[in-house]
Amino acid sequence: MYFAVLPQQIWFVAMVLVSGAALWRGGVPEQRVAVANVAAWFLTPLAYDRDVIGLQWGVLGVDALFLAYLLFLAMTTNRLWLLFAAAFQLLGIMTHVAMWVDEGVPALPYRWGLVIWSYLILASLAVGAWIHRRQPARTLDPSAETRR
Repeated sequence: MYFAVLPQQIWFVAMVLVSGAALWRGGVPEQRVAVANVAAWFLTPLAYDRDVIGLQWGVLGVDALFLAYLLFLAMTTNRLWLLFAAAFQLLGIMTHVAMWVDEGVPALPYRWGLVIWSYLILASLAVGAWIHRRQPARTLDPSAETRR
């Protein structure tokens, strides 16, 4: 399920490149989101129910946990990009809710909506890692990293 079709392969390459850059060049929040994003990618197919055509409750659960983590980081750090990442993840949750409220929502737009929000979260992470690398070091205090 991870690499079955070309869009999944493209996502994997993009995710590895951005997450690798965030782990290599980002600060602590960027690194944590990179790990959480890879974990969500890994858990999503395990939570996917092939017998269900509509709303995927397991995928919604994984997405909700990822949203909670993004919100936690957004409230405990001063990284602006985290607000965008959390907002895009919230839009993903709302896509799930739309499918739940109106079962007439076709499966393809539902899935593509989730893909679009996922790429925007990945773009937010890339911007966050890039901005962090370009900022001059402000302090030598290692505990200050989680506050920035």
